[in-house]
Amino acid sequence: MEGIISFIQDGGVFMYVITGMLIGAVALIVERFLMLYFNYSVKSSFFQRVRSLVKDGRIREAYSSCLSTSHPLAKVVAAVLYNASNPKDAVESASDIEIQKVLPGIQARTTYINMLGNLATLVGLLGTIQGLVMSFSSLSGVSGAEKAAVLASGISTAMNTTMYGLIVAIPCIFFYTLLTSMEEKILKKYDEVVSEMIHLVVFKPHDEKVNTDTQFKEFKGFKKHG
Repeated sequence: MEGIISFIQDGGVFMYVITGMLIGAVALIVERFLMLYFNYSVKSSFFQRVRSLVKDGRIREAYSSCLSTSHPLAKVVAAVLYNASNPKDAVESASDIEIQKVLPGIQARTTYINMLGNLATLVGLLGTIQGLVMSFSSLSGVSGAEKAAVLASGISTAMNTTMYGLIVAIPCIFFYTLLTSMEEKILKKYDEVVSEMIHLVVFKPHDEKVNTDTQFKEFKGFKKHG
């Protein structure tokens, strides 16, 4: 632990800036992973049950099931079921509107992780340049025998910031790519589920429809499922 503290202190003020970026990146990575995995990933068993209800023509029951969960995709499916008796264009339009409301939550703040990784690299290089400038400027008051030692020490200290910047940047890029891949898989699964629901309500004969007196409920009114 003392070695890490000494490493940061020897690198100068830019090491603290990079440390702040590291803390921010870790917080974002943990928050994004937890949100995507627990809040936005598709719960197959629930949507299979909803799909079965729709296939059986039990539109109202399927709609009520969607209102029983806070899952974002259920809101989109609920919009499809609410408009089941309308033309295909109206059903697709309703689903598109709800998808646009869900997208910001799925993709929120992920780009900041990549930004912090890039900034950490640049700040590390800036710290290196500052360290080299300070090293060379300090040679003017040093005797010839001591110049090599002072220069070597200064360069070593300056290089700490570059190494630290890369230590922060590499995981940031890795986790940014991983989280982006998770987002794409989630959105692809959403598209598959919604497309199938639209196909079922538009092309499969059914007699039921959501009561016209029933107001389409906003997502904030959803209750937690299970």
